[in-house]
Amino acid sequence: MNNDKYNIYIFGAGSKIARKAIGNLNNYNILGFAKKTKIRSITEYKTIRIKSYEECGKYINKINSSRNILIFMETLSISNLIVNKSKKEIKDEIDVNLINPHIVIKSVLPLLIKNRWGRIIFAGSSRALKSDTGISGYTLSKFASLGYSKSLSKEYGRFGITSNYLSLGLFESPLLEKLKKTDYEKILKNTDTKSIGDYESISNALEFI
Repeated sequence: MNNDKYNIYIFGAGSKIARKAIGNLNNYNILGFAKKTKIRSITEYKTIRIKSYEECGKYINKINSSRNILIFMETLSISNLIVNKSKKEIKDEIDVNLINPHIVIKSVLPLLIKNRWGRIIFAGSSRALKSDTGISGYTLSKFASLGYSKSLSKEYGRFGITSNYLSLGLFESPLLEKLKKTDYEKILKNTDTKSIGDYESISNALEFI
């Protein structure tokens, strides 16, 4: 990667939203990290397979770029009513949606502070913030991510580091495709535009941030 350019690091690089939205961005070095995805199927940007999120921080620090952008796209939602929700399900959702980003950010923060520049972006969910039946753990973890993002801004804004929570609406995604037709139509009806969003809008928002 060219250290003179802005370097984007994507976590959850195999997600459809990441590939459609971030794959559209030009004039950036883009590197994805993925744990389970078949790396060869990702053609939009270079992606490396990782075993743990500790590896990501070490990799970014080794590149030692002066302009680093971290975008957390990986997400986990386990549908279950609260009365049936297990401790493990909630823990898994919190681990993916909050703890894994924290591991990376904690490792990379000294580099961002040294450079006095950094951008941290969490791909959030408007559905999670409104909540819905069966997504208590998802809602919990996404509210936690929002609070975590705000704390990052308060603590490290003075070093030129910003942190934002991008609350995404309804887009084509595996999570959406798993919904029953009635649930899908209900969610679509409750959106402001009554339609699915376009990926270019996410690309524009990311570039603005």
